[in-house]
Amino acid sequence: MTWCDQRLGLDPAANETTPEDLAQVEARLRALPLEELVRGWREVSALSRRARTPGSYCFSLYFDRLGQDDPHRALAFIEAMVVDEPNDALVALLAQEKLLGQLIHFNDVPVIDQLEAAAARLPRLRWLLGAFVWSFRPGMMEDKEIARRLAAIADDAAYKAWELAYKAGRERIDFAALTASELARHWVVLTAYSPLERERDDNAMALFDYQWELAREDPQRALALALEIARIEEHPGMLAILAAGLLEDLLVAHGPDVIDAVEAEARGDARFRLLLSGVWISRVDPAVAERLAALAAS
Repeated sequence: MTWCDQRLGLDPAANETTPEDLAQVEARLRALPLEELVRGWREVSALSRRARTPGSYCFSLYFDRLGQDDPHRALAFIEAMVVDEPNDALVALLAQEKLLGQLIHFNDVPVIDQLEAAAARLPRLRWLLGAFVWSFRPGMMEDKEIARRLAAIADDAAYKAWELAYKAGRERIDFAALTASELARHWVVLTAYSPLERERDDNAMALFDYQWELAREDPQRALALALEIARIEEHPGMLAILAAGLLEDLLVAHGPDVIDAVEAEARGDARFRLLLSGVWISRVDPAVAERLAALAAS
């Protein structure tokens, strides 16, 4: 049980969370003092996908919506992080995840005056805003005056210098040169990264881009990779990511070309059949979707 579970009164071993439970959790999250939101951010940012619990998941969902749903509380939380959190990487995640971007692009008008006032007091907030300078350019924001005001308080140079030093020394992986087995081993490590790990190692995003390209351009290698991952990965959450990601993208792009091979594998492998049930078949060719539905029902 994590601190997030304890604080929200959730049992990590529970099979279901009722709507009443979720309503109570949402009310508890809205009522938490800022220092406890900071602690929750620290925890969810350091948890790998395999270590996630109901409590950490609820905190993550709350943070994902906060910048859009409650701009003034979001800004207060950002200020608390900037003032109280000593780890620059955790503060930078405010920009790298959804929270700061949603605040700026959905609620810039309600908070711009407060944001400018806070930035005047807090150089670290100006540093954080430097992560978003690219989005203040003409064409990226509708309100050109607010874009100008945001650009004026953002320290782009300081943020870029920090980011360069933070990510220095990370070796880039040549995914195209790997066998399916080698690639699968990287997948189970990189895909399970915590938010902190993912943002420090660009290989995680590079792998995401590479597998998307594989699904569109090289269906046989994509299928081989999916099968190899399914062979070595057992965590339900990770398999759900595989199904809704690489496997679904493959079947959407090349379903008619690979369905015979997919069926052959599924008939002899109950685990692979279960994996296929995680594919959203509404996006797939109708004839392929019908055969996938038949496999799921078998």
